Amino acid sequence: MSSIQDYMIHRFIKERNGKATLEEILKALSKSKEDERLINEKIRMMERFGMITVKGNVVTIK
Repeated sequence: MSSIQDYMIHRFIKERNGKATLEEILKALSKSKEDERLINEKIRMMERFGMITVKGNVVTIK
């Protein structure tokens, strides 16, 4: 089971006024290359479900 959950990513972005860069998210939440891969997958999944928007390197909450 992954140690990174969707709510953790969402909370991190929300704490930064609804906007964060991908590097900030990865630096704050990942501890390994595997974590980085999982975070990227979860961000893409959250984008598909309409929870967030990714434009370039900036992730924003809808």
